[in-house]
Amino acid sequence: MNRWRSLGFALTALACAAWPPVAAASQPVGWLCEATPSLDALEAARQAVEDNMAYPLGGGAHIGSAFGFARPSPPDAADPNATLRVLEAFVFGLGDHHVSLDTNSPNSPRLVPTAATVWAEARPEGVIVTAVRQGSPARTAGLREGMRILTINGRTPETLQRPPSALGYEAEALGFAARVEMAGTHAQDAQVVALGPNGLVSAVLSRSAEQAEGLVALTWPAPGVAHLRLNNSLGDDGLPAAFDAAREEARAAGVILLDLRDTPSGGDSMIARPLMSWFVQGEQPYQTHERASGERWTETVVGRADAYRGRLLVLVDRWTGSMGEGTAIGLRAAAGATLIGSPMAGLRGAMGSFPLPCLGAALRLPVERLYEVAGGPREHARPDILVTEAQLAAAGLEDAILRLALHEAARP
Repeated sequence: MNRWRSLGFALTALACAAWPPVAAASQPVGWLCEATPSLDALEAARQAVEDNMAYPLGGGAHIGSAFGFARPSPPDAADPNATLRVLEAFVFGLGDHHVSLDTNSPNSPRLVPTAATVWAEARPEGVIVTAVRQGSPARTAGLREGMRILTINGRTPETLQRPPSALGYEAEALGFAARVEMAGTHAQDAQVVALGPNGLVSAVLSRSAEQAEGLVALTWPAPGVAHLRLNNSLGDDGLPAAFDAAREEARAAGVILLDLRDTPSGGDSMIARPLMSWFVQGEQPYQTHERASGERWTETVVGRADAYRGRLLVLVDRWTGSMGEGTAIGLRAAAGATLIGSPMAGLRGAMGSFPLPCLGAALRLPVERLYEVAGGPREHARPDILVTEAQLAAAGLEDAILRLALHEAARP
């Protein structure tokens, strides 16, 4: 479809952020959007994926399966809400948490991991809770790692609608569907019932009412140990200045704990690099890109003259997403940081934004593969010191990752 290829796209390092309403995106030219707006928008979305997406679909299926999954019937609904529902079905059919639309309605699904408080995976024994966000109402309600989910919104996980999947990808599709369902919609929190060693636990998966203050927070959890926590601010232009102020206070610390466990919305490398530069000596590589053409290049970060020379420990978990993951692996490669925590969000790729016809919205999807400098895919990166699901569950309301980081900081 040449009419779509001519539209082009904007490449961005942003990921999983909250986005403006429908009217914010420009309207592509070359589409009438009169007789079949839902189908026209869906066809444009499919062409964007076919031409630009750097990864296979999350469920291993062909793009035609996702298109058929979302295809409207009848295909001539003129209601913008109907078009939005069609596009949301298509995005869901791709089975990738790093693909999204830049608009929503009250009934639209929330983004994972930005709006999620629970991470779960499909295993032979069922859909299992593998992470519960620290400080969340779900954790306070008693939901813990290792519990088996019995129902989500009154339905068993096995009855949830799943994205199309190829043979051998059934578990990935079920886990994806469960995480999307548990994130809820913009108008309604999800509710789960899970089975643990002490019986049933019921929890409403609302986000915490407490909002972190400031772009970055500095505390001193132990003598000589500074804890710098980013408050989902890697996409905020004000972060470099706020971080500079905090790091001046933290300069005397022998160990810095850089906490990236609240970066689910990703961010921008133009904001992350100035933060990273404070920990780096000279110019160092931190992340490798690869385009579909095979072109590869490695991003670098240039250290500051007053770079920090103490020990750096980086805290990560499932709510370390996109640019948060890039910052974590970048500091490991460029500054010798030690990563401590549970697996990260595993979001794939650098993002491109593609305007869609008939709705005034845009589709965002990964257009470049990303790798650690050492060679492994960024989405597969793991902490150097892994905090297990059993350790997280046993800690209860205590912060097991911070506790282990402090233990590591105390080592000579």
